[in-house]
Amino acid sequence: MPVRVGPFVTILVLACGALASPRLLSSQEQSTGDQGAAGKVNQKDAFHSQVDLVSVYFTVRDDKKRLVSDLAQDQFRVTEDGRPQPIKFFAHHSDVVLNVGVLLDTGTNMAGILGEEAEASKMFLRHVVRPTDLGFLVSYASRVETVQLPTSDIALLIGAANSIGGGSAAIGIPDHDSGRPEISLPGGGTVGINGKRIDQNRSAHLYDAIRVSTHRHLAGEIGRKAVVIVALSGDAHSESTMQDALEALLENDVIAYVLQIYDAPKHDRCDVLHIYDKDSDGQPVLKKLAEATGGRMLEVKGSDRLEAALDEIAEELHHQYSLGYYPENENWNGKFRKIQISAGEKGYKVYARKGYYANHPAAHVSQAN
Repeated sequence: MPVRVGPFVTILVLACGALASPRLLSSQEQSTGDQGAAGKVNQKDAFHSQVDLVSVYFTVRDDKKRLVSDLAQDQFRVTEDGRPQPIKFFAHHSDVVLNVGVLLDTGTNMAGILGEEAEASKMFLRHVVRPTDLGFLVSYASRVETVQLPTSDIALLIGAANSIGGGSAAIGIPDHDSGRPEISLPGGGTVGINGKRIDQNRSAHLYDAIRVSTHRHLAGEIGRKAVVIVALSGDAHSESTMQDALEALLENDVIAYVLQIYDAPKHDRCDVLHIYDKDSDGQPVLKKLAEATGGRMLEVKGSDRLEAALDEIAEELHHQYSLGYYPENENWNGKFRKIQISAGEKGYKVYARKGYYANHPAAHVSQAN
């Protein structure tokens, strides 16, 4: 089956805040979600809806963290910069094209860890990628490499994951018997999963992987897009900054999910540096990234639990809503505008991007074309 380039979702292990600009709606999205108004718009209104309709994909969980997928439009309220906005478009979007990409940290020589990443990725891609969807696979360590271009061919995706499981993407980190001294933390103790010796010069071009994957495989695409990153540690030695990665996600309406691996199975002797960036308040930077895009971070207590975490994300991607509105503020000044979506039922939590940059719609149309 030929490889088909198109929209996709990327899964990330680390997540930070992301914002996106108004975007065009595909004809599929319009026909699915705005059925009540479809026959009432004239040509001018149709162009208007394609240009400045702000659309948002989101999920809802109850107070027991269970997915809620049967709510009606009148149960939601949307505000922009604190001002209520009439909802003009609403739909359940499990049937809309899904664009999926998995970013794997391969900066380890531990066959067990690479094998866990490969097996979990295969399970996820089988579960998520349908014949109408697209998936891709990227590895990152000292360099970023597209292991499989966006495709709906599951066999190609599985083969790419198997190549990672076989260790072909490892970057040659010294093994645990290299004699390298342990790194001490303030107050004592060693740094690294399970307290094993690590390579303090390990490269993990996480921010580069996010930015490059988004621009190369997601920019300009229409439909549901997300990034899922499986990370063994924080970023190290990227040319891109965290802000660069965040802006790439926001500008292209990409949802970021974080799978943050905190430990390896006890029988493993891991060789990776286990340090994660935090902000001035001590909060994980990538958690904020994910939540700002409408995704979230999952703490994975051991690489052997990665498959269950990816399965949880797969379920979430199959239970999304979307809504759209025409912003009452028509001053396209490029500034960030905050979006807040709330559900009427007490205890419900909405996971949606936190806002968008109000770039001029004409400029956005030009870029999309």
